Amino acid sequence: MKKNITKLGTMALVGIMGMGLATTPVSAAQKTTDVFYTTSSAGVDVDGKVVMVVPASVNLTKANAEKEFAVTMQTSDPTSMLPDDFTAKVSVESTNKGKLKIKDGSKEYEYKMTKDGQEVSLATKTDFNTYQASGLGGTASIEKKAIVKVEKDSVDKMENENPGTVFMDTLTFTVDSYSGTGLKLSLIHI
Repeated sequence: MKKNITKLGTMALVGIMGMGLATTPVSAAQKTTDVFYTTSSAGVDVDGKVVMVVPASVNLTKANAEKEFAVTMQTSDPTSMLPDDFTAKVSVESTNKGKLKIKDGSKEYEYKMTKDGQEVSLATKTDFNTYQASGLGGTASIEKKAIVKVEKDSVDKMENENPGTVFMDTLTFTVDSYSGTGLKLSLIHI
């Protein structure tokens, strides 16, 4: 009797293992992701009381061909406020003049940036926004949102490349001028 129980237990164990193997999906496909760390703020004034915060990156994909991001002027000390008379003019410039380019530069596709529902020209350096603290009743930050978008036609063409192919551009936001009580002037390009 003991011998039959052992055989039955062994057969049950083999059956359970076989079921486990049958339900485990086998896949040879792999995908990788790059991880980057980029500082996302830089001091505007000499003392570092005000910083401009920009996203480290804006990642567009076939599934997400449009993304909103913010460029923010804020105090470096969250317990303080921007001067009531704070004003800063910020411009933006595209390295590739509004095109996403493959690394070797052989292929490029247009993308657009909009702010307040209006297209922002990326063909040349252009005004992005004038930040003003007046009328806000004391604030530690002022944010301006924008959207970058790749049209379906460009997405379809980029998707014809090998998986993992990267098309990129760099947007440079520059504080062209600023003023405010208590701030020491020093123009810094970011």
